[in-house]
Amino acid sequence: MFTAVVRITGAGRLDDFRERLRWLMVRDEEAEAYTEHHGEGRLEYRFEPKKGIPFPAFSAASVDFPELRVEAEWERDGVRGRAVIESGRLVQDERGDPGMPGVEVEVSDDGRLVLGLAVRDGIGYAVTSDRQTYFRYRDGVLTLVSPDDADAALEDVAFAFAEEWLWYDEQEALVERARYAGYGYAVRGANVKSEKLALLRARGMRYSSLEPTAASAREAIVERWLSQA
Repeated sequence: MFTAVVRITGAGRLDDFRERLRWLMVRDEEAEAYTEHHGEGRLEYRFEPKKGIPFPAFSAASVDFPELRVEAEWERDGVRGRAVIESGRLVQDERGDPGMPGVEVEVSDDGRLVLGLAVRDGIGYAVTSDRQTYFRYRDGVLTLVSPDDADAALEDVAFAFAEEWLWYDEQEALVERARYAGYGYAVRGANVKSEKLALLRARGMRYSSLEPTAASAREAIVERWLSQA
């Protein structure tokens, strides 16, 4: 069960914000279905998301309306979260579950994906802004696997990670591109979703939920793959 409500309030151009948001949502190929429940002095949008919290379009629209406050509240499988966006930037974030376990993501100050990593039961996926690999890690031994040779289990790990965290240059992703332009970031081969990028910015541009055994796999990836670029 995943529900989300986004409210826009403030002494500002609510009608203009509404039209800007509609323009962005229509052009976003990954936009979620929603219903509108507006009232005096506020806009309200309700979602039952299938992919993720609908931050990107609201963040992009917020850039042009600094006088308005965007507040999102959501509940996913009993876990609640809340975030506030002003002028396109995340200013408050409260959540019980920051993301899927067994991942690490690091981004440089210019928005470049330094390393994205997902590890589950000794198999995993590693990606930077311009390359990727699958891998297996057993008994301290790292085996790199070409994307062409990845089996279904490896692909499941990679696809779940990408669905939550990443978007790629071959995607149209109009909202993501607009958001990156607003940040002054270049679009590269693999990019962190703006929803997650906002959270990383609040955490020093790095997030990790790796367990100790997975941390060992990370060290091996950094030594054998990342440093060999």
